[in-house]
Amino acid sequence: MAAWTSTTVSLSRSAAIRTRLGRGVILLAGLALAVAGWQSLDRTWHSAEWVAAADGLRGGGETMPPARLEAGIKELQRLQRPQADELGALAFLHYAAAENALAANDGDGWRWELSAAAAAARQSLILAPTRADLALVLAEAEFLQHGATAAVYPPLALSYRTAPRELWIAQRRIALGLRLLAVAPREIAEDVTSDIRILGEPFRDSSRYQLLAEAALVAGPAAVTAVERELGRGHPWPFQLFEQDLAELSAKRGLSATARPPQPSPR
Repeated sequence: MAAWTSTTVSLSRSAAIRTRLGRGVILLAGLALAVAGWQSLDRTWHSAEWVAAADGLRGGGETMPPARLEAGIKELQRLQRPQADELGALAFLHYAAAENALAANDGDGWRWELSAAAAAARQSLILAPTRADLALVLAEAEFLQHGATAAVYPPLALSYRTAPRELWIAQRRIALGLRLLAVAPREIAEDVTSDIRILGEPFRDSSRYQLLAEAALVAGPAAVTAVERELGRGHPWPFQLFEQDLAELSAKRGLSATARPPQPSPR
């Protein structure tokens, strides 16, 4: 009986120990989950700020002070296993930093930032292959670094395929499209013409026609002719406003409407 009682007590103790251990494991697991959840929330909170800031940059209408750009780049670079939107934000921050470097005549910084923007855009596109905005950034970075090489056209084509009629991206895309128009493959040239039609639709915001005039003037006489030809097929109002904007911009720069202005290049 004593032996049986001793065995029963031992079994009871073992069961109690296992119960306590089980509770301890559950508690530790709960704490680990809570820590992981807090870290995830903290990361999302901080990275969301930069993703939102990059959204303002991607249309080309907003700017950011160099110090803030640098802070955002450093914070996003510290992330472990960054997500597509975080990599996309990093690409736009690097691209904006490249524009600042160009304005400061910092050729080395311009090249480095463009290369970093292209790398971040490529990584993001692996995770989110339908991001038309990042495809366009990659195409722009390739063009600015290496000119109208074959590497420019696949990401640009992806941008057209995934966002064929979105106005905001057409407004940004037209600058690169018009500069490539004379040498681009036929499919790309047709896509550029489609963006001209989008921006040249009649009875819209007149700033669209000014944007077309600015992009065409920078791209050169062939681009000016292409826009005039396309707008001349429709309502006369967009054509007339385009011509007025073109003449005003040319006068400000001391150029004829068909002259090509010098292209700033830090290379």
